Amino acid sequence: MLVAVGSTNPVKVSAVEEVFSKVFRGMKVMPVSVDSEVSAQPIGSETVRGAEIRARKAIEVAQADYGVGIEGGLVEFGSKFYNLGFVAVVDKTGFMGTGTSGWFELPPSFMSRLRRGEELANIVDSAFGLKGVGRSDGAVGVFTGNHVTRKDLYVHGLYMALIPILNKGIWKQI
Repeated sequence: MLVAVGSTNPVKVSAVEEVFSKVFRGMKVMPVSVDSEVSAQPIGSETVRGAEIRARKAIEVAQADYGVGIEGGLVEFGSKFYNLGFVAVVDKTGFMGTGTSGWFELPPSFMSRLRRGEELANIVDSAFGLKGVGRSDGAVGVFTGNHVTRKDLYVHGLYMALIPILNKGIWKQI
């Protein structure tokens, strides 16, 4: 079984390897560089669209059994902004399951830069004097002292996105 991930980000690829190896036997994960067609720092429904586009492009490019798209983005809820990972998993019939990671609140001091399109990882790097947060433990890792990492969030989101895939009979009844 071939699982194509619409990203070469090692955190996303590692999360897919972890989850799919527990759920399916005999699978291989292939990172595929694809364009999400959304901004570098997606906000709102753009995050959903980015994950779905990544999943569809990945499965097509790799001719895989499954395509996975993971897009980190921001959601405004009430008067606050939150970061989350939106996940889409598509099978070769085109059936798609979606899910999200846990959400975490973002500091108000970051919002003007985020609204201008600057990526959260770059803001965290500059605020904490770090480099490469987006390809390692992520903002959530920095904020929680690595008690929760970006990979942890993506693992959670992947399991949520697999729910419709693993229970296809129930979803297809509608």
